[in-house]
Formats: sequence, structure tokens, C-alpha cells
Amino acid sequence: MKHTINQLEDCKVELLVDVDAAPWEAAQKKAFRKLAANVSIPGFRKGKVPESMLKGRIDPYRVIETAVNDSLNTFFAQAITEAKVRPYYRPDVEVLKVNEKELSLKFTVITIPEVTLGEYKGLHAEKEVPSVNEEEVSAAIAKRLEAAADLVLVERAAKKGDTVTLDFKGYIDGVPFDGGEADNYALELGSNSFVPGFEDALVGVKAGEEKDVDITFPEQYVAELAGKPATFHCVIHEVKEKSIPELSDEAVKDLAIKEVETVEALKEFEKKQLLASKTDAANRAYYEAIVKQIVAKADVKIASRILDDEVAHREDDTKKQVESNGLTFKQYLEITGQTEEDLKKSIRAQAEETIKNQLVLQQIAIAEHMVVDNAELESELKKMADQYNMKLEDIRKALANQLEAFRDNLQQRKIQEFILANNN
Repeated sequence: MKHTINQLEDCKVELLVDVDAAPWEAAQKKAFRKLAANVSIPGFRKGKVPESMLKGRIDPYRVIETAVNDSLNTFFAQAITEAKVRPYYRPDVEVLKVNEKELSLKFTVITIPEVTLGEYKGLHAEKEVPSVNEEEVSAAIAKRLEAAADLVLVERAAKKGDTVTLDFKGYIDGVPFDGGEADNYALELGSNSFVPGFEDALVGVKAGEEKDVDITFPEQYVAELAGKPATFHCVIHEVKEKSIPELSDEAVKDLAIKEVETVEALKEFEKKQLLASKTDAANRAYYEAIVKQIVAKADVKIASRILDDEVAHREDDTKKQVESNGLTFKQYLEITGQTEEDLKKSIRAQAEETIKNQLVLQQIAIAEHMVVDNAELESELKKMADQYNMKLEDIRKALANQLEAFRDNLQQRKIQEFILANNN
């Protein structure tokens, strides 16, 4: 098979192919037999009609058309193997010349992204050395105790930090609007979970009272409500305050943290937790900084169509997520203060960064022969079985449809370990 490669812009290749006579003749014979199988002639069973009688009954142009359509995949596979072209999508195909003796084809191919690595060893990035002070430990303990607090009914006026249970109904120009009402709603004053001004207006109310709250919706809000004044009629049922436990050994025991039963043990536990969290964050930031340098030093060529498809996919995911939260896409843009063009630019930048990172890290794996073979995969599955006290066979069944994803995660871990070990 003769072929010519022309490099085009935007990671495209034009592959011109002259199919050899023998395979082209074989393709036509196969196409002829395929068409002949459906020809009926009195006195003969289908598929048993002599070829001499069929030739006048089968349009030679249909034979050629069928031969081309049925053999394109075969000829394309042969051509890219010989030309060492790696396609990302199915090609665009044009028949340049076709008759019983000749077949010339043009395949326009978008190729797999090309990565040329730069330096990826011996690079340097600053790494934070994390520490934890007493104030942070005290704040973490206070937060944990607050989370364990009980809500206790009070008969006084509500103040910030209290939780009020209320019915409310919103009106604009005296007319109720959709989504503006609820019954027995528990609202913590000061949580900033409602429209600005609403929670502040409820400071001072008591159980059994009714109150009209006037607010103005923010300009950056859903179009139907943005900037409009509204009145909420509120009926207060209960006022509750948080009863936060005093820090003591008894209170610590009630938190039910394994092997933590004293104040001192809780302080040490929180310190370790904070330090571990900060260490993970520092390691993550350091790794990301090194990867950013590696990617910046690499030459990555990605076809615009690949990036366009990824952006479209992410846009679609964003819209579905927005709609699942009860908003229209237009409302989401209004609330976030973005135009659709702004969002597309942001998504495109994120998509390009993600794709480049993945491609460069994968190229490092290829360059350094980082392969997770079946023996290593089996070893990791056994570790997981031991960790969860399960049979290896049960682990295999549980991950039956996810083994390749699991293998990929192991490879990503190898890549990360390699990068951390070979950079400062």
C-alpha cells in the first residue's frame, strides 16, 4: 500500500493512500458475493446462482460502492500502521479515485495529542513546614463541642446564634411568589443562609409572635427577584439556644472519639489532626507546584476539537448540576455574576490545564517505564483484602468492573511518588 503523509495545522494529518491491486480486487469479489447472496433467479436457490448469470444482474457501480464501504476500516487500519499515525477520532474520508483497477483514498486524521517532555527531574519548589499553635487547637475543640451542642427551648427574645422555628411567606407588591414560603423552618440566626437582612430582622422575636420582615433582594440574584423589595410574613413557633458542653473529661467521653477520654488526650488528638491536615495540604501544594513547572517545560500539542469536546462535556455537566439544584442555567449565571462567555473561558482554561497535566504525567510514566503489571495489581488487591478483612476473591468481584480504573490509580500513585522522589 502506497501512502503519503501531509502534516496539517491543528494536529491534523492528511493521509493519501493508493490501495494495492490485489486487496482492492479481493474487496470487490467479496462485495460481489455479498450482493449476489440476495439475488433471486427462478430455478436457483439464493446464493447458488452461477456467477456468469449474476454479472448482468448486479450493477458494477454497486459492487464498487459496497467494496469501498466495507473495506474502509481495513484499509485505514493498514495505512495508519504503516504510516505510524495515531488517530484520536474516526477519520474524515474522501475517495479520490475509484474504478475496478484503482482505489485512492484521503483520510484526514486528528492525531492523539503530542507531548515532548522537558525537564522533569531536579526541579525545585518551596514547601511549607506546617505547625499548629494552641489557639488553633482551642478553636478546633470549641468547634467540636459546638457541633455536639443540644438545642434547648428558651422563653426569651431570640439573639444571634439561636435557632428559631418559623413559618414564612414572601410577597412582592402584595402577591406571593414561587419558592417564597415554608412551614416549621429551622433557621440559625447569623448563619447567613437567607437573603441579607432577613436574619437580622428576626433578632429579638419571641415564640408565638408574628412579624413582617422587609428586605430587598440583591442585584446578583435570579432575574425574577433581583433588586426587588419583598415582605415576608413570619410566624415564630420556637426559639432555641445552643447548650454547648463545658470542656471536661466527661464531655470528652461523650464525644465518643476512640481512645480519647480526657481533655489532654483531646488536645493531643486535635493537634495531630490539624498537623496531618496541614501536612497533606503542604504536600499537595508542593506536588502541584512541581507538576506546574514540569508541564510548563513540556511541549504539548492538542487538537482544538479535542479541547472543544471536553469543554462541551464540562458545560453540559455544569448545566445538569445547576438544574438538579432547582435553578435554570440563566439563573445560575445571574447569581454568579457571569456571562455564558465568561463561564466558557473559565471552563476552557480548566479543561486545558487538566488535559495537559494528564498527558504530561502519562508521558513521564511511559518514559520511566512505570507500568502496573498483573502481579502488582494482584498484590494491591491482596493488601486491600487484608485491610478490610475480606477474601481476595470477594475483593475481585467487588472491583470486577473497576479493575482498570484501580490499575490507573496505582499508576498515578507511582507517578506521584517518582516526581516527589526526583525533585527537591
